[in-house]
Amino acid sequence: MSLLAPKNSNYMRLLLNSFVICFCFFSSSIYGEKIYNKYSVSVSGIKIGELIWVVEISDTNYINEVTLKSRGLLSSIYHFKGEYYSEGEVEKNVLKPIKYKHFWKTKKITKNMELLFENGTPTLLTQEPTEKEYLRVNIFDIKNYKDPLTSFLQIILGEESSMVVDGRRIYTMNAIKDDKTSNVIVNILNYSNLWADHKRTKFEKLSFEKKDGDMFPYKMNIYFDERVFKLDKN
Repeated sequence: MSLLAPKNSNYMRLLLNSFVICFCFFSSSIYGEKIYNKYSVSVSGIKIGELIWVVEISDTNYINEVTLKSRGLLSSIYHFKGEYYSEGEVEKNVLKPIKYKHFWKTKKITKNMELLFENGTPTLLTQEPTEKEYLRVNIFDIKNYKDPLTSFLQIILGEESSMVVDGRRIYTMNAIKDDKTSNVIVNILNYSNLWADHKRTKFEKLSFEKKDGDMFPYKMNIYFDERVFKLDKN
């Protein structure tokens, strides 16, 4: 079964690193609250993981914590765990990142990465293991960028687009809402790898839906390499 191929660790890592399975919905009524949500992750109808998202936001600060673990029939063979975290300031409903970090582990690899920001510009990037390639995009000169978790939250708060840097790549998220349905499509544009000499990506887009009166999506889809990764709220 193709899900067991080693390259799928890259699929899941890209999904997490690119924030694509890290979603929640905010409104002014939840400021000051701590919110917990759980989603099942599946591909081709087969459950492969479980995502837990904890968000805390106030008038001045926010914290996001995401944990993804392998679950289901394949978990004994294809085992993975991801931990993602972002924090920053809130100024006039604008989210300004200060720190973003992620941890990813499978049976074969363990990776850590941390990004620090100041006024929308990365000031420090650390990785373990250290990347052997040279940095092909000088992220320390870019302006008005945010980590993937913060960027998606900002779009949920009403922005139509947000520029993203996640330690491996930069891109722009552009949101389009279908006025006839509750579906929101977020296209991935202006994609560039930081550590490779190409701009090719198989990450196409993502979408989410929410029910009337709900603050959080009940369904999310990630379109990657002609596959659809589905997240359903438990």
